[in-house]
Amino acid sequence: MISRAWPPRRIWPLRRFAPVPRRPGPAVRACLAGLLLLGGPAAAQGTPALEPEALALLRGAGTALAGARTMSFTANALHDVPNAEGQSVLYTVQSRVTLRRPDRLRVETAGDGPPTAFVSDGRTMTLYWPRTRTVATAPAPAGLEAVLKAEAAAAGQSLAFADMLLAEAGTFTTGLTRAFVVGRSTLVGGVETNVVAFAAPDAQGQIWIGAQDRLPRQLWVTETAAPGRPRSGVTLGDWRLDAPLDDGAFTAADAAGAAPVPFTKPDL
Repeated sequence: MISRAWPPRRIWPLRRFAPVPRRPGPAVRACLAGLLLLGGPAAAQGTPALEPEALALLRGAGTALAGARTMSFTANALHDVPNAEGQSVLYTVQSRVTLRRPDRLRVETAGDGPPTAFVSDGRTMTLYWPRTRTVATAPAPAGLEAVLKAEAAAAGQSLAFADMLLAEAGTFTTGLTRAFVVGRSTLVGGVETNVVAFAAPDAQGQIWIGAQDRLPRQLWVTETAAPGRPRSGVTLGDWRLDAPLDDGAFTAADAAGAAPVPFTKPDL
C-alpha cells in the first residue's frame, strides 16, 4: 500500500518547491481539510475578502518564526491521499526538527514511510536511512531553501513544515484571495490559539496560531485544483525558540559505518 502512493508532498500551498521525484503511482500532494465554506457566515456579514485582522495574525506568525536564531519543534503530519481508484488513504509522519540559522538543520523523521535522519552542518548534507543502514552525503548548497530542496529530492518527500523554517513576515499571506478570523480555540496543543481560514486560487486552509507566542500550532489545507482534492495537516508542538544549540546537535554520528549510497532517492 505505501509503495503505491508514498510519499506525500509538502503542505503550505503558497511557496512552490521543485517537483519531488517519487515512485510510480497516483499523484500525491500534501494538504489538509475540513474547512469552513468560504461563502459561509463571514461572507454573509459582508466581511472583506482579506480581513486586516486575519492578515495581521498571519504576518505575526511569520515574523515570530523569522526572528528566531534557533528553533526546535515536533511536527505530526497526516496526509489524506487519493489512490488510483479515488479512495482516500491516510499516511502519518512525525518529525523532530532542530534549526540554527543560517545553515544548520537536523530533521529526524518516522512514519508510514522509511525513517530518515537528515543533517546539514553548513558544509555537508547527510541523509541516513537506519532501516537499511545506508547513508548519502553531498556538499551543502548555499541557503536553507536550497538545502531543503536537495533533501526533498534525495528523501523522496518534501517536508510539511518547510515554510516554518523559511518563514518571513509575508510567508503566510502571499497569494491569498481570502482570509478571515474564525475565532479562538483552546483545544490545540493545550494553548489558546487564534484560528484563521484562508484561500488561494488553488487551495483552502485553516491555521491555528498561538494567541500569546504567535507560533503556528496546527495547519490544515485542501488543494482544490488537484485531482481528488488531496488534503493534509500538520500539528506543531514542543516549540523552543532561541535556545542554545552547539555544533554537536548537527552531527550524523548514528550514520557511522553505514553503507554509502548516492545522494539521490534510493529504491527503499
